[in-house]
Amino acid sequence: MKTLLLLFLLTCNNLCITTISTDTVYICDSSGAKKYHLRQNCKGLQNCQQKIIKITLDQATRRGRTLCGYEK
Repeated sequence: MKTLLLLFLLTCNNLCITTISTDTVYICDSSGAKKYHLRQNCKGLQNCQQKIIKITLDQATRRGRTLCGYEK
């Protein structure tokens, strides 16, 4: 029984970590930028003249960013 409980807790822990990491997106820290990107090496970020920053999806949408067309 202890083994099953331990296995369950380890599985749950891995799922929680995965959920957190999928909420991370990348944006160009420029006043004219309007998109967020799921991958740091997205083609849509190649023209970014400013710093590329890592933020949560919630923060990106609150800033008015929408998903990059290359990510669809």
